[in-house]
Amino acid sequence: MPQLWSDETLPAARRAELRGWALLAIGSLAIAGTLALLLGLSRTPKIQDWLPWGPHFFYRALVTHVVLSFEVWFLAALGAFSTLVAPPGKAGNILGRLGLTLGVAGVVLLLIPALADQGEPSLNNYVPVVGHKLFYIGLGVHALGVALAAVRVLPLLWSTPRNPVRFGIAAAALAYGAALVCFLLAWAMIPAGTEADLLNERVFWGGGHVLQLVNTMLLMVAWQALAVRAYGTGPLAASLTVACFAALGLFAAASPLIYLVDTDVLGLSHRQLFTRLLWVGLPLPPLVMGLGLTLQILKGPRHWRSPAFLSLALSLFVFAIGGFAGFFLGVADTRTPSHYHAVIGGVQLGLMGVFLLHILPILGRPVDEGRGVRLQFHLYGWGQLVHALGFFLAGAAGVPRKTTGIDQGLDTVWKKVSMGVVGMGTGLAVLGGVIFVWMALVRLLKRREASHD
Repeated sequence: MPQLWSDETLPAARRAELRGWALLAIGSLAIAGTLALLLGLSRTPKIQDWLPWGPHFFYRALVTHVVLSFEVWFLAALGAFSTLVAPPGKAGNILGRLGLTLGVAGVVLLLIPALADQGEPSLNNYVPVVGHKLFYIGLGVHALGVALAAVRVLPLLWSTPRNPVRFGIAAAALAYGAALVCFLLAWAMIPAGTEADLLNERVFWGGGHVLQLVNTMLLMVAWQALAVRAYGTGPLAASLTVACFAALGLFAAASPLIYLVDTDVLGLSHRQLFTRLLWVGLPLPPLVMGLGLTLQILKGPRHWRSPAFLSLALSLFVFAIGGFAGFFLGVADTRTPSHYHAVIGGVQLGLMGVFLLHILPILGRPVDEGRGVRLQFHLYGWGQLVHALGFFLAGAAGVPRKTTGIDQGLDTVWKKVSMGVVGMGTGLAVLGGVIFVWMALVRLLKRREASHD
């Protein structure tokens, strides 16, 4: 079986850091789930009157929930991956510990406005925000923390021989750096006095697109790791896998040049350039790896009782459905969230598999690969598919996105049934997510680690 992570047994200091990133990643999901519960209570008649928050809490909590369950969770996973493959050395350990400290501090800061019911929520694309200084500072501090952890793996881009997993994590770190540069350039170039919602939309538009390249590379790292566990080898030749990661990394690295080519950050053409970047740069590498993975699965064996195989197969299927749905998007209806919920669901399934089947065992906290582990993948995977299907059907009928209550315009039986399907899928996916968070947190919060060879 090919080596995936470190050349040597992970030292105690690195295991402690890895545990910290894992706790931040899983803990952010747990807090996001709690906020989701409060979201439901805040819309429940009578009960909403007992809560100590005002009527705008729903949108503040929604924004914070999204940031924790996507941005923080994915970027903390990048921090954890960097810990697994970073070259040994005191400087790398210092960067990792400092990065983790800032990552945690940033999350604490961005939680305060939602819990204090302060700040104007902005439901902009990619990184929604609460218009409060502490929220922005929290995002920045967390982003800097992940950057410090990720920068130490960049030398793996030119090291030889090139291990696909290590190279992929380094390419994701490079892409993440490019996303941060895009955020900073947009912030600096947008004219003073720009209306807040437009400012937030355009600040996070370019870098948000680049973060999708980062997320895709995290997924491909997960596919490689899970395929090696399930089959003893990756789905593609090592050189081809490296080429797939390199292609995504190059597109990401070139993305800040868009700000030099088109300096009108508020203009339509600037916005469209980043859309084209994803259309051109993103699809081919995961498609190539996905086809290799499909052939690997078809050749078999297909061990449906193996959590590694189940995570791998469901991740591939859900991600592929989401990618296919992306070719049939509406202008402003729920077909757009149908697409990205399925795509994100595919990434989630892959990361869930890596955390349970790779990271926890490295920490000496393995899970029993029995029915409970398999159940969470089934619930989350099929729940996300049902959820996305409902959104797609509702969007095709004209239900607008980013609306709630009577603003959804559920004036036909088809629209009501479609949104009911969304709710059913959400319930299944949430249940699967709760099982995952519970299994991981129980093991991560143990006072003492088991012995690790």
